[in-house]
Amino acid sequence: MPDGPVRVTGPLLAVLNALLEADDHELHGWAIMKATGKSGPTIYKILERLGESRWVTSRWDTNTEPGKPRRRYYQLTGHGIASARQLIARRPTQTAPSVRTRLAFGWCQA
Repeated sequence: MPDGPVRVTGPLLAVLNALLEADDHELHGWAIMKATGKSGPTIYKILERLGESRWVTSRWDTNTEPGKPRRRYYQLTGHGIASARQLIARRPTQTAPSVRTRLAFGWCQA
């Protein structure tokens, strides 16, 4: 993807809203699914496209418990933040449920 998403969809905007609301916190994929109400395949395809566009960075959790899958954490880059804000400002959208409350409880941040 050259400079960003070619096709702007409701799920894309929901993911961008969730990542923007997280401020400087990283979110793992499951937290993004819960915040947006979208399915895993939808979320991970969007995150892959955003990563290819360099709007999002990701990293694998290094602190894993035996028997539990590793988590991958996602965060908007500086370019991604500015671009996401511009994109959202140009498009009317229904906002996803706020992740701010979830962040307060600490279950979706690194």
